[in-house]
Amino acid sequence: MITDLTLGENIFSSPELSTKMRILHAVDKSLDQITVAEICRNAGISRQTFYRHFESKYDIPWWYSIFCRQFYLNEIGRTIDWQTGYYHHIRLIAQERDFFRESIQYSINTPFGQTIMPENRKTVLLDTLENYRHVPVTDNLRFIVEVFSKLECEVLNDWFRSDEPTDLARWTDDLVSLVPDRLYRALDISNAETAR
Repeated sequence: MITDLTLGENIFSSPELSTKMRILHAVDKSLDQITVAEICRNAGISRQTFYRHFESKYDIPWWYSIFCRQFYLNEIGRTIDWQTGYYHHIRLIAQERDFFRESIQYSINTPFGQTIMPENRKTVLLDTLENYRHVPVTDNLRFIVEVFSKLECEVLNDWFRSDEPTDLARWTDDLVSLVPDRLYRALDISNAETAR
């Protein structure tokens, strides 16, 4: 489980988050092959409860990923560096790696990795550049962020769907090596002036 580092408490202790995690853990095969009725039965909840938390079964993976991003990945360039952000984000997501491996392995009906995740990541990166780092976002930098957001999400999705053992240090180094130099420098918290 994920712990809120500031409070030392399990962040899933709220009833809403506990229910969402029960639903996530109830998915035991590809989202294309499991029905909402099966998920509800596995989770011991009603359909009404399911739909109070998710509009569709395909919302489950991106909800968890976006939820986890707030703790480390979205903090890159705001409060932490690239290495720290990637390492701890991968660590959090890896706690539910079996879910990702099962649920989106063959899924063709969800825009999980192609639109929702890259769009969310692009929005956060642009916000960090403009509102936290006060870096002017030119058309070229916007292009870099857009392309990089897609690449980063694709790599993470591939890793978590694969059978490859989780290697936090190597995956962190590999992800950092993919960051375009201009974007890396713009979000380098060790020297904010270098980015300008």
